[in-house]
Amino acid sequence: MKQIILVFAMLYTINTVLAEPLEFSGFADFLLTQPLNDDSTTEVEYGQFEVDLSAMISSRVTFEGAIALNPETGGFEVGAGFLDIRLGENENFGLALGQFDVPFGLDWQHIASPDRRLVTAPLMNEKSINGWNDMGVNLTGDLWGVQANGFLANGADAGFALGGRLALSPLDALEIGSSYFTHATENESGSRPTVFGVDIQTITGPLSTRSEFQSSMDLVDGDFEAITGIPDHQGFYTQADLDLVDMLNRPLVFIARYGSWSAENSNSRTNRYTLGFTYTLTESFELRAQYLNEVTDGESENSNLTVQTVVSF
Repeated sequence: MKQIILVFAMLYTINTVLAEPLEFSGFADFLLTQPLNDDSTTEVEYGQFEVDLSAMISSRVTFEGAIALNPETGGFEVGAGFLDIRLGENENFGLALGQFDVPFGLDWQHIASPDRRLVTAPLMNEKSINGWNDMGVNLTGDLWGVQANGFLANGADAGFALGGRLALSPLDALEIGSSYFTHATENESGSRPTVFGVDIQTITGPLSTRSEFQSSMDLVDGDFEAITGIPDHQGFYTQADLDLVDMLNRPLVFIARYGSWSAENSNSRTNRYTLGFTYTLTESFELRAQYLNEVTDGESENSNLTVQTVVSF
Protein backbone atom coordinates (compact mmCIF):
# COMPACT_ATOMS: atom_id res chain seq x y z
CA MET A 1 0.00 0.00 0.00
CA LYS A 2 2.85 2.40 0.81
CA GLN A 3 4.28 1.81 -2.67
CA ILE A 4 0.94 2.68 -4.29
CA ILE A 5 0.63 5.86 -2.24
CA LEU A 6 4.16 6.80 -3.28
CA VAL A 7 3.36 6.24 -6.97
CA PHE A 8 0.22 8.38 -6.77
CA ALA A 9 2.16 11.10 -4.95
CA MET A 10 4.74 11.07 -7.75
CA LEU A 11 2.00 11.20 -10.38
CA TYR A 12 0.30 14.08 -8.59
CA THR A 13 3.60 15.97 -8.59
CA ILE A 14 4.04 15.38 -12.30
CA ASN A 15 0.50 16.47 -13.03
CA THR A 16 0.52 19.63 -10.91
CA VAL A 17 4.07 20.92 -10.63
CA LEU A 18 5.05 20.06 -14.20
CA ALA A 19 1.49 20.55 -15.51
CA GLU A 20 1.81 17.47 -17.68
CA PRO A 21 -1.42 15.52 -18.35
CA LEU A 22 -1.51 11.87 -17.33
CA GLU A 23 -2.58 9.17 -19.76
CA PHE A 24 -4.44 6.17 -18.36
CA SER A 25 -4.96 2.75 -19.87
CA GLY A 26 -5.20 -0.79 -18.62
CA PHE A 27 -6.58 -4.27 -19.02
CA ALA A 28 -8.25 -7.12 -17.17
CA ASP A 29 -8.77 -10.77 -17.94
CA PHE A 30 -11.05 -13.41 -16.51
CA LEU A 31 -10.47 -17.16 -16.57
CA LEU A 32 -12.68 -20.21 -16.55
CA THR A 33 -10.58 -23.36 -16.09
CA GLN A 34 -11.81 -26.93 -16.28
CA PRO A 35 -9.36 -29.66 -15.16
CA LEU A 36 -9.52 -32.72 -17.41
CA ASN A 37 -7.55 -35.42 -15.58
CA ASP A 38 -9.04 -35.28 -12.05
CA ASP A 39 -12.27 -34.54 -10.21
CA SER A 40 -11.46 -30.88 -9.50
CA THR A 41 -14.29 -28.41 -10.04
CA THR A 42 -14.40 -25.64 -12.60
CA GLU A 43 -12.73 -22.43 -11.40
CA VAL A 44 -13.63 -18.86 -12.37
CA GLU A 45 -11.06 -16.25 -11.36
CA TYR A 46 -9.12 -13.14 -12.25
CA GLY A 47 -6.02 -13.57 -14.36
CA GLN A 48 -4.54 -10.07 -14.44
CA PHE A 49 -5.99 -6.65 -13.64
CA GLU A 50 -3.72 -3.69 -14.30
CA VAL A 51 -4.00 0.08 -14.58
CA ASP A 52 -1.19 1.74 -16.58
CA LEU A 53 -0.19 5.39 -16.30
CA SER A 54 2.20 7.52 -18.32
CA ALA A 55 3.24 11.17 -18.40
CA MET A 56 5.54 13.12 -20.69
CA ILE A 57 7.93 15.03 -18.42
CA SER A 58 9.96 16.47 -21.29
CA SER A 59 10.62 15.70 -24.94
CA ARG A 60 13.05 12.98 -23.89
CA VAL A 61 11.80 11.84 -20.48
CA THR A 62 8.63 9.82 -19.88
CA PHE A 63 7.26 8.33 -16.69
CA GLU A 64 5.64 4.89 -16.99
CA GLY A 65 3.78 3.25 -14.12
CA ALA A 66 1.45 0.33 -13.46
CA ILE A 67 -0.66 -0.82 -10.53
CA ALA A 68 -1.65 -4.47 -10.75
CA LEU A 69 -3.78 -6.96 -8.86
CA ASN A 70 -1.91 -9.81 -7.16
CA PRO A 71 -4.36 -12.75 -7.45
CA GLU A 72 -2.57 -14.64 -4.65
CA THR A 73 -3.10 -11.90 -2.04
CA GLY A 74 -6.16 -10.20 -3.53
CA GLY A 75 -4.47 -6.80 -3.17
CA PHE A 76 -3.07 -4.27 -5.60
CA GLU A 77 0.69 -3.75 -5.91
CA VAL A 78 3.05 -1.61 -7.92
CA GLY A 79 3.78 -3.52 -11.13
CA ALA A 80 6.03 -0.88 -12.68
CA GLY A 81 7.26 2.63 -12.08
CA PHE A 82 10.20 3.93 -14.06
CA LEU A 83 11.62 6.87 -15.98
CA ASP A 84 12.28 6.24 -19.67
CA ILE A 85 15.04 8.61 -20.77
CA ARG A 86 16.00 9.00 -24.44
CA LEU A 87 19.72 9.69 -24.96
CA GLY A 88 21.40 11.39 -27.93
CA GLU A 89 20.03 13.33 -30.85
CA ASN A 90 18.73 10.32 -32.80
CA GLU A 91 17.19 8.66 -29.70
CA ASN A 92 18.68 5.28 -30.58
CA PHE A 93 19.85 4.95 -26.99
CA GLY A 94 17.78 4.99 -23.83
CA LEU A 95 17.90 4.49 -20.10
CA ALA A 96 15.18 3.06 -17.86
CA LEU A 97 15.43 3.72 -14.14
CA GLY A 98 13.01 2.24 -11.62
CA GLN A 99 10.87 -0.92 -11.48
CA PHE A 100 10.24 -2.80 -14.73
CA ASP A 101 9.97 -6.23 -16.35
CA VAL A 102 13.60 -7.27 -16.73
CA PRO A 103 14.35 -7.66 -20.49
CA PHE A 104 15.83 -11.15 -20.54
CA GLY A 105 15.07 -13.37 -23.53
CA LEU A 106 11.74 -13.00 -25.34
CA ASP A 107 8.94 -13.83 -22.92
CA TRP A 108 9.26 -10.60 -20.90
CA GLN A 109 7.54 -8.88 -23.85
CA HIS A 110 4.47 -11.11 -23.37
CA ILE A 111 3.88 -10.98 -19.60
CA ALA A 112 0.77 -8.76 -19.87
CA SER A 113 -2.29 -10.76 -20.94
CA PRO A 114 -3.09 -8.55 -24.01
CA ASP A 115 0.40 -9.41 -25.31
CA ARG A 116 0.16 -13.17 -24.60
CA ARG A 117 -2.12 -14.98 -27.02
CA LEU A 118 -1.91 -18.17 -25.01
CA VAL A 119 -3.17 -18.03 -21.43
CA THR A 120 -0.07 -19.48 -19.76
CA ALA A 121 3.63 -18.69 -19.93
CA PRO A 122 6.09 -21.20 -21.39
CA LEU A 123 7.12 -23.95 -18.97
CA MET A 124 10.78 -22.95 -19.36
CA ASN A 125 10.14 -19.43 -18.10
CA GLU A 126 8.09 -20.62 -15.14
CA LYS A 127 10.96 -22.89 -14.11
CA SER A 128 13.70 -20.28 -14.50
CA ILE A 129 13.25 -16.47 -14.19
CA ASN A 130 9.43 -16.70 -13.86
CA GLY A 131 8.25 -13.27 -15.04
CA TRP A 132 11.14 -11.33 -13.52
CA ASN A 133 10.04 -7.85 -12.39
CA ASP A 134 12.26 -5.77 -10.13
CA MET A 135 13.98 -2.48 -9.38
CA GLY A 136 17.00 -1.64 -11.49
CA VAL A 137 18.61 0.24 -14.33
CA ASN A 138 18.46 -0.80 -18.00
CA LEU A 139 20.50 0.76 -20.82
CA THR A 140 19.26 0.11 -24.38
CA GLY A 141 20.70 0.74 -27.82
CA ASP A 142 19.57 0.15 -31.40
CA LEU A 143 22.08 0.72 -34.18
CA TRP A 144 22.82 -0.86 -37.59
CA GLY A 145 20.37 -3.71 -37.06
CA VAL A 146 21.81 -4.58 -33.65
CA GLN A 147 19.68 -4.24 -30.53
CA ALA A 148 21.39 -4.38 -27.15
CA ASN A 149 20.52 -3.86 -23.53
CA GLY A 150 22.51 -4.10 -20.33
CA PHE A 151 20.80 -4.16 -16.96
CA LEU A 152 21.55 -4.13 -13.27
CA ALA A 153 18.57 -5.33 -11.24
CA ASN A 154 17.76 -6.60 -7.78
CA GLY A 155 17.94 -10.35 -7.48
CA ALA A 156 18.38 -11.79 -4.01
CA ASP A 157 18.14 -9.49 -1.00
CA ALA A 158 21.88 -9.84 -0.52
CA GLY A 159 22.85 -8.32 -3.85
CA PHE A 160 21.99 -7.64 -7.47
CA ALA A 161 22.02 -9.32 -10.87
CA LEU A 162 24.04 -8.02 -13.80
CA GLY A 163 23.37 -8.99 -17.41
CA GLY A 164 21.88 -8.13 -20.77
CA ARG A 165 20.69 -9.22 -24.19
CA LEU A 166 22.10 -8.82 -27.70
CA ALA A 167 19.92 -9.31 -30.80
CA LEU A 168 20.73 -9.26 -34.50
CA SER A 169 18.25 -8.77 -37.36
CA PRO A 170 20.01 -9.80 -40.59
CA LEU A 171 16.60 -9.84 -42.30
CA ASP A 172 13.37 -7.98 -41.61
CA ALA A 173 11.66 -11.31 -40.95
CA LEU A 174 14.37 -12.74 -38.67
CA GLU A 175 15.81 -11.87 -35.26
CA ILE A 176 18.41 -13.89 -33.34
CA GLY A 177 19.21 -13.08 -29.73
CA SER A 178 21.29 -14.16 -26.77
CA SER A 179 20.83 -13.27 -23.10
CA TYR A 180 22.93 -13.76 -19.99
CA PHE A 181 22.96 -12.67 -16.36
CA THR A 182 24.69 -13.67 -13.17
CA HIS A 183 24.31 -12.62 -9.58
CA ALA A 184 27.06 -10.21 -8.62
CA THR A 185 27.29 -11.58 -5.06
CA GLU A 186 26.51 -14.88 -3.39
CA ASN A 187 23.02 -15.31 -1.99
CA GLU A 188 22.39 -16.60 1.51
CA SER A 189 22.98 -20.19 0.43
CA GLY A 190 26.39 -19.27 -0.99
CA SER A 191 25.45 -19.62 -4.66
CA ARG A 192 25.29 -17.18 -7.59
CA PRO A 193 22.12 -17.62 -9.68
CA THR A 194 23.05 -17.55 -13.38
CA VAL A 195 21.00 -18.03 -16.56
CA PHE A 196 22.12 -18.20 -20.20
CA GLY A 197 19.64 -18.13 -23.07
CA VAL A 198 19.38 -17.99 -26.85
CA ASP A 199 16.29 -17.15 -28.89
CA ILE A 200 15.03 -16.73 -32.44
CA GLN A 201 11.94 -15.07 -33.98
CA THR A 202 10.62 -15.22 -37.55
CA ILE A 203 7.71 -13.73 -39.49
CA THR A 204 6.60 -15.20 -42.82
CA GLY A 205 3.29 -13.82 -44.06
CA PRO A 206 0.56 -14.94 -41.63
CA LEU A 207 2.93 -17.25 -39.72
CA SER A 208 5.14 -16.02 -36.88
CA THR A 209 7.36 -18.23 -34.73
CA ARG A 210 9.57 -17.85 -31.70
CA SER A 211 11.80 -20.26 -29.85
CA GLU A 212 13.93 -19.98 -26.73
CA PHE A 213 16.45 -22.11 -24.83
CA GLN A 214 17.65 -21.36 -21.31
CA SER A 215 20.16 -23.00 -19.00
CA SER A 216 19.71 -22.08 -15.33
CA MET A 217 22.12 -22.54 -12.45
CA ASP A 218 21.13 -22.09 -8.79
CA LEU A 219 17.77 -20.62 -9.79
CA VAL A 220 14.36 -22.25 -10.04
CA ASP A 221 10.83 -20.77 -10.12
CA GLY A 222 12.31 -17.26 -10.03
CA ASP A 223 13.61 -17.69 -6.47
CA PHE A 224 16.92 -15.80 -6.16
CA GLU A 225 17.24 -16.51 -2.45
CA ALA A 226 18.38 -19.64 -0.59
CA ILE A 227 18.35 -22.35 -3.25
CA THR A 228 19.75 -25.61 -1.90
CA GLY A 229 19.69 -29.09 -3.36
CA ILE A 230 18.44 -27.89 -6.78
CA PRO A 231 20.48 -29.24 -9.70
CA ASP A 232 21.19 -27.08 -12.72
CA HIS A 233 18.39 -27.36 -15.23
CA GLN A 234 17.57 -26.40 -18.79
CA GLY A 235 14.56 -26.05 -21.00
CA PHE A 236 13.23 -24.78 -24.29
CA TYR A 237 10.01 -24.02 -26.09
CA THR A 238 8.93 -23.31 -29.62
CA GLN A 239 5.72 -21.51 -30.56
CA ALA A 240 3.91 -20.82 -33.83
CA ASP A 241 1.11 -18.27 -34.36
CA LEU A 242 -0.96 -18.55 -37.53
CA ASP A 243 -3.13 -15.53 -38.37
CA LEU A 244 -6.20 -16.79 -40.24
CA VAL A 245 -7.78 -13.43 -41.00
CA ASP A 246 -6.94 -13.54 -44.73
CA MET A 247 -7.81 -17.23 -45.12
CA LEU A 248 -11.14 -17.21 -43.25
CA ASN A 249 -11.98 -13.51 -43.30
CA ARG A 250 -12.28 -13.74 -39.53
CA PRO A 251 -10.04 -12.15 -36.84
CA LEU A 252 -8.85 -15.57 -35.65
CA VAL A 253 -5.33 -16.64 -34.64
CA PHE A 254 -4.32 -20.26 -33.98
CA ILE A 255 -1.39 -20.86 -31.63
CA ALA A 256 0.62 -23.99 -30.83
CA ARG A 257 3.50 -24.33 -28.37
CA TYR A 258 5.70 -27.19 -27.23
CA GLY A 259 8.01 -26.87 -24.24
CA SER A 260 10.35 -29.15 -22.32
CA TRP A 261 12.25 -28.91 -19.03
CA SER A 262 14.68 -31.23 -17.26
CA ALA A 263 17.27 -31.17 -14.49
CA GLU A 264 20.91 -31.98 -15.11
CA ASN A 265 21.96 -35.58 -14.37
CA SER A 266 18.32 -36.58 -14.05
CA ASN A 267 16.25 -38.93 -16.17
CA SER A 268 13.11 -36.99 -15.30
CA ARG A 269 11.69 -34.69 -17.95
CA THR A 270 8.52 -32.62 -18.17
CA ASN A 271 6.92 -31.80 -21.52
CA ARG A 272 4.10 -29.29 -21.96
CA TYR A 273 1.81 -29.22 -25.01
CA THR A 274 -0.36 -26.13 -25.47
CA LEU A 275 -2.91 -25.35 -28.18
CA GLY A 276 -5.15 -22.32 -28.38
CA PHE A 277 -6.90 -19.68 -30.42
CA THR A 278 -7.66 -15.99 -30.06
CA TYR A 279 -10.75 -14.34 -31.54
CA THR A 280 -10.79 -10.53 -31.61
CA LEU A 281 -14.38 -9.35 -31.19
CA THR A 282 -13.45 -5.67 -30.99
CA GLU A 283 -10.24 -3.67 -30.73
CA SER A 284 -10.47 -3.85 -26.94
CA PHE A 285 -12.04 -7.28 -26.37
CA GLU A 286 -10.62 -10.74 -27.12
CA LEU A 287 -11.90 -14.22 -26.47
CA ARG A 288 -9.41 -17.05 -26.08
CA ALA A 289 -9.43 -20.77 -25.48
CA GLN A 290 -6.49 -22.97 -24.50
CA TYR A 291 -5.86 -26.68 -24.07
CA LEU A 292 -2.83 -27.61 -21.94
CA ASN A 293 -1.37 -31.04 -21.25
CA GLU A 294 1.71 -31.47 -19.06
CA VAL A 295 3.45 -34.85 -19.14
CA THR A 296 6.21 -35.94 -16.74
CA ASP A 297 8.04 -39.19 -17.43
CA GLY A 298 5.29 -40.39 -19.72
CA GLU A 299 2.39 -39.64 -17.36
CA SER A 300 -0.05 -36.77 -17.74
CA GLU A 301 0.05 -34.79 -14.48
CA ASN A 302 -1.80 -31.64 -15.51
CA SER A 303 -4.42 -31.36 -18.23
CA ASN A 304 -6.97 -28.58 -18.47
CA LEU A 305 -9.11 -26.44 -20.73
CA THR A 306 -9.23 -22.68 -20.13
CA VAL A 307 -11.43 -19.96 -21.59
CA GLN A 308 -10.16 -16.41 -21.16
CA THR A 309 -11.66 -13.00 -21.90
CA VAL A 310 -9.31 -10.02 -22.17
CA VAL A 311 -10.62 -6.45 -21.92
CA SER A 312 -8.38 -3.46 -22.67
CA PHE A 313 -9.29 0.12 -21.85
